[in-house]
Amino acid sequence: MDEESLASLLYYPERLPLEMPPPRWAPGAEEVWMRTDDGTRIHGLWWPGPADRPAVLFLHGNAQEVYSWSLVHEDLAALECRLLLIDYHGYGKSEGTPHEQGLYSDGRAALSWLAGNGVPPSSTVVFGKSLGGAVACEISRGLDLMGLVLESTFRSLASVARQLFPFAHQWMPDMEVYDSIGKLPEIHCPVLVIHGEGDMLIPVEEGLGLFEAANEPRELYVVEGAGHNDVSLFAGRRYGAFIRAWLDAAGGKAS
Repeated sequence: MDEESLASLLYYPERLPLEMPPPRWAPGAEEVWMRTDDGTRIHGLWWPGPADRPAVLFLHGNAQEVYSWSLVHEDLAALECRLLLIDYHGYGKSEGTPHEQGLYSDGRAALSWLAGNGVPPSSTVVFGKSLGGAVACEISRGLDLMGLVLESTFRSLASVARQLFPFAHQWMPDMEVYDSIGKLPEIHCPVLVIHGEGDMLIPVEEGLGLFEAANEPRELYVVEGAGHNDVSLFAGRRYGAFIRAWLDAAGGKAS
């Protein structure tokens, strides 16, 4: 499958007017901008918080934009962390067109922005949801992060292609495209894998495979009854509490 065909099937960016302020359901959010190594200007939302708490870099899925995704701030409120939520190339107010290497550069630009604002990797948790999990694995390689969270994501794009592209079996991506499982051996920070037991888009077996491939320390959280987009809903208060307990333990292991 060529890059253009893959892009038409995989990415569903939504645009935002540059003058549109953050939505009312994102109280406390500040608009921030950063540039990638290819010169693309990327937009994000930043929630400042206590300096003695970690920062979470949240990498969202393949649709919508940061204003829609900003509800994750509520889902992660129990962590009491600072939060950076970014849009990829071509999403929201960000410049460019989405492509694999571009998304990786977006994630790296976000890490650089955090470091430039006093948050080193050792105080950063990279949190990847769905497609964002593949970006998270790429940018976490070789870094001394506080932790990595992979929610509802896949081993590689090829491993779930028939779920993601049910009408395009003749256009299957290569195993090397968004190859998360191949990158996990290079990741040595604490890893938390979260997956909905009933996920029909990215089956739970994908999450289990990532967990098995991850280095120790690793933890698995399978949410009974949850699908792809409703993990936090099904888990309820346990969602934030579970991640908070893991994060606090990860902080101890990192110190």
